[in-house]
Amino acid sequence: MYAVFEDGSHQYRVSEGDFIQVDRRQGKAGDELIFGKVLLIAGEGEPTIGAPVIDGAKVTAKIVDQFRAKKIIIQKFRRRKNMRRRRGHRQPYTTVQILAVAGA
Repeated sequence: MYAVFEDGSHQYRVSEGDFIQVDRRQGKAGDELIFGKVLLIAGEGEPTIGAPVIDGAKVTAKIVDQFRAKKIIIQKFRRRKNMRRRRGHRQPYTTVQILAVAGA
């Protein structure tokens, strides 16, 4: 059985036991998260498709890790204008483990 849910304008296809990275969520390792915007549940038999979401369906997950991605460098340059800008950015992420997919 798998589900497709939406979190922070990203869609994830998950099943029980999967590890995924989502945008930073509040909490410590071991805390439980519930994703309520489930778009599709499929597996045995006919899939259940939401319009746009499935009422009462949820994906339960456990926070495994909080981390920041590798640094990316943003560089701007305008020739002949003596303008140079160099910035770094590290995006924060949360790793979660999917515990259960519950459909309505």
